[in-house]
Amino acid sequence: SIRSFTDAMKQKVYERQKGKCKVCGEKFDITDMEADHITPWHLGGKTNENNCQMLCKEDNRRKSGK
Repeated sequence: SIRSFTDAMKQKVYERQKGKCKVCGEKFDITDMEADHITPWHLGGKTNENNCQMLCKEDNRRKSGK
């Protein structure tokens, strides 16, 4: 199973979210965002558009505990 989202998937989800981080609601350029699995990959979450959300780097790192 693939763990990384493709650029095309990221672009589609970014447009769906209108460039806003799902956590803080701020608007970011796509280059300042990271794709996140809504249901974590290690818990069986799929790597597809339905399980993808774009988060700003800060919120994604906070969510993943890095």
